[in-house]
Amino acid sequence: MGQEWEWLVRELLALPDAERRSLVPGYSRNADSLSAHVRAVHTTSPGAYEMLVSRLARLRGARLDVASTIPGGSTGDQVAHDHVDFRDSTFHDQVVGVQHNVQHNVQNNHYGTVPAPADWRPVLHVGPLEFGVRPTRHVPGLPDVPPYVPRDCDDDLRARLAHNGLVLILGEPYAGKSYTAWQGVRSLEGHRLYAPDAGEDLRALLAALRGKPGRYVVWLDELTDHLGAGGLDPRLLGRLTSLGVVVLGTMSPEEYYRRRAGTAPGDRVVAAARTVEVAREWSEAELNRLAGHDDPRAYPAYMWSGREGAASYFAIGHLLFDEWRRVGTQLDHPRGQSLVRAAVDLARCGITAAVPVELLRTVQEQYGAQERESFEDALAWATAPLFGVSGLLVQGEEEGTWRAYGALVAEALRSGGDLEPVPDEVWWTLLDAAREDGSPLGFTAVLDAARTALQTRIEAGDPAVALGFAVRTEGEEREGWLRRAADGGHPWAAVELALVLLDRTDEEGALPYLEAAAASGSRTAARHLGRLHRQAAERWLTRAAEAGDERAAGTLGELFAGVPGRENDAMRWHLKAYRRGEASSAVAIGRLLQLDGSKNEAERFYRRAADAGDAQGAYRLGILLSQKGPEHHAEAEALLRTAADAGQVHALIALGMLKELQRDLVAALALFREGEKRGDPGAEFYAAVVSSSPVSEEMLRIAEERGLYWAFKRRETADRDTPDSAV
Repeated sequence: MGQEWEWLVRELLALPDAERRSLVPGYSRNADSLSAHVRAVHTTSPGAYEMLVSRLARLRGARLDVASTIPGGSTGDQVAHDHVDFRDSTFHDQVVGVQHNVQHNVQNNHYGTVPAPADWRPVLHVGPLEFGVRPTRHVPGLPDVPPYVPRDCDDDLRARLAHNGLVLILGEPYAGKSYTAWQGVRSLEGHRLYAPDAGEDLRALLAALRGKPGRYVVWLDELTDHLGAGGLDPRLLGRLTSLGVVVLGTMSPEEYYRRRAGTAPGDRVVAAARTVEVAREWSEAELNRLAGHDDPRAYPAYMWSGREGAASYFAIGHLLFDEWRRVGTQLDHPRGQSLVRAAVDLARCGITAAVPVELLRTVQEQYGAQERESFEDALAWATAPLFGVSGLLVQGEEEGTWRAYGALVAEALRSGGDLEPVPDEVWWTLLDAAREDGSPLGFTAVLDAARTALQTRIEAGDPAVALGFAVRTEGEEREGWLRRAADGGHPWAAVELALVLLDRTDEEGALPYLEAAAASGSRTAARHLGRLHRQAAERWLTRAAEAGDERAAGTLGELFAGVPGRENDAMRWHLKAYRRGEASSAVAIGRLLQLDGSKNEAERFYRRAADAGDAQGAYRLGILLSQKGPEHHAEAEALLRTAADAGQVHALIALGMLKELQRDLVAALALFREGEKRGDPGAEFYAAVVSSSPVSEEMLRIAEERGLYWAFKRRETADRDTPDSAV
């Protein structure tokens, strides 16, 4: 089923070009463009739609449908109004031609019908819509036409209208020519106005005005449609001027300057005109007057009309917005719609200038991939002129830069919750781009806009938002964002904040954040936390040891053992502990001496520990003696058995290895099995080696995980010997 407005599109397309332009200026026979315009007017401005229908009916009613009065006949092409040319007609019955001359309200003559001048409208009674001013977005309680704001050319126009003859207002489509003309004729108090339809025979004006003294204005919107046969020519213009008529028309500057240099009758008419020009882009003075207007629609127009001008903003801005947002666009141009969304969101983010197309593409990608339409096709659609004026995207001053048509941004801001918030990733993308060298974006402006837009979530403690700001700012501001994110439970932010605090030697402040992050699984936090706790342990153990605590001294020695460069500290504190009666420190002193190569001194301290009943001392001494030679094996075995009986499980393995060295494999295996039962991590591995059982990769992995060096060694050798093809 067709739409209600489709019949109007068909009727408009069937009109001659000149007549169609008089009804919908700026449109050619492009059906898609015309359909989009009519659909938008029908949807958003019912009053303007009805007026368009009425004007079409008026235009069609001005023609005589002669064929319908002649049964079975045709009159061929006819001239409008009451002149019927029978030369190309075909008749199939008797025909009688009758001309009626009515003399009361209408003046009839050979050329057409013009209302009697007494019936022409007083200029102050003619509204803007009747003058061809486009309605804007309907807002309850406000007129459909936007507020009139004085233009810089108004005084010049009034001065030219003070004299009879032709006055032309020059300007591009939607520059505000009709509204300026309407305002101008209101200065002609006491004048009556007639606005012929496009293509209407203007010669009838002379008969209508003859003998009717008065002050008159003839309004010829789009003068081009009123030139040519039956239109305004130099002779007719001269006679109208002599009758005291002001003829007011509009024309594009390009056509005016082309015709002014021509020689055709219509060209000579144009050359005789007095002109004023209305610029599409408003001057600073005009914009200031617009900003000061009390109409609530005025200030957004001041903010967002841009180079396209406020007249264009009011006339087609809302139509462009509806075309962008309609469901059909989403279906036909999914990437194009999101590309325009990206440009609008850039403006919502504080970036009102045109941006390079690559940045626009990067932002658009944050809205998801749209495989059904390429980026190139999307850009072509978004930049193609609509309504004969502008695309949804407007080219910037530099080649390859684009921005959203200003009214789209204003409509998006006006619609409030109807448009989704700017995605977080768009903010982060823009902030990252603004930080690059040579970027045309203002980082501070984007940052301020992001803070404002995300303020509600910031106050709610959203850690993701705080983190996004933290990674893109510096100094105190970065620390503040890190604290917000860390307090919101983000582990990475907690670690980063802790590092900032540690740089200021604020360990007390850093510890809670490191602990929280470590508890959440952060390895970095756990590493820093361990280091801090070790430093704290050293600090407190030193205080206790210096106060005479022998266990603290021994523990402090263990803390330093194995730390490169701290060997002397380890020995110093172990000696202090040993002198204070800490017997276990004798074993530690022996280990340090053995590592230093002083085996005899090490043996002396191991014996002291063993003689004192220390199982660890017996174990260490047993291993040391087993390595000195067969003559020491008996004592070594006794010491190791003593250690094993005292609960040193590793002593069973050492004893088994001693038996293996003595070629007693049965005894060695039995000891390894016993160690396996008692939970020694390497017992299973050694038992497998001695019994020549297969050693699985899993067995090696477990043994290595439990700290058995020889398992690691064996795996390393196996990995090195594995051919590349087997990896």
